[in-house]
Amino acid sequence: MKPSFKTILPIALLGLTAVTATHAETSDGKTFGVSAGWLHVMPQSSEQGVNNQLGNNWNMTDNAGFKVKDADTAGLAFDYFVNDNVSLEMVLGAPPKMKLSGVGRVNLIGNLGVELGDYDNIATTRAYTPTVLAKYQFGTINSKIRPYLGGGLMYAHFSDIKTDPNIALPLGAKIGNVSVDDAIAPVVVAGIDYNINKEWFATASVSYAHLSTDATLTINSSTGSKLVTGKSEIEINPIITYVGLGYHF
Repeated sequence: MKPSFKTILPIALLGLTAVTATHAETSDGKTFGVSAGWLHVMPQSSEQGVNNQLGNNWNMTDNAGFKVKDADTAGLAFDYFVNDNVSLEMVLGAPPKMKLSGVGRVNLIGNLGVELGDYDNIATTRAYTPTVLAKYQFGTINSKIRPYLGGGLMYAHFSDIKTDPNIALPLGAKIGNVSVDDAIAPVVVAGIDYNINKEWFATASVSYAHLSTDATLTINSSTGSKLVTGKSEIEINPIITYVGLGYHF
């Protein structure tokens, strides 16, 4: 059974809430931190090929698939300080519009077909990627510059998927639907905080998520009947940079 966004996120939030009930804090009396800034998402995607499920003289080349393109969005990070060096963090971002470009070819009998690679934007989707991290900050509470390392889990949920209506397929066929499965991925992060004073800080980080998922493409005839259903595994594996301004309290 695939994990549900509506169940995974509340469980993660409940876990953080349970931990914060212990009311730990740093030696200068700070318990929480919040920062807002900008996230840049750079998928290191590679197409994995499409497995046909229906034929009717249609087929896809072995290298056919999808690639996910870069995106930018606003980000928000909430920190709970266990002590001077250890914190738990929830990272949220305004769901960016991710573009799926095509790779490979869809073939019919003879020379009829369409190059998916000719289309820079086969579909778009909104990506929800809440991430829970445990971080270790080096230095002391009075250090101006505090690098950190951490790791955790990302939950990826894809919704509002829209296909390009202008993709021209042979014999009046149309792209029927593109769907992308939810996924859970391990994440590692490295970053640095610059403490402007005891309350305000600037932060920057780079993280990597080992994220793969399945995308399904259907092709319908001019009358709406299904001709081909293909599934492609996408290795998204995003590198994510974050720059923000935060407040300790």
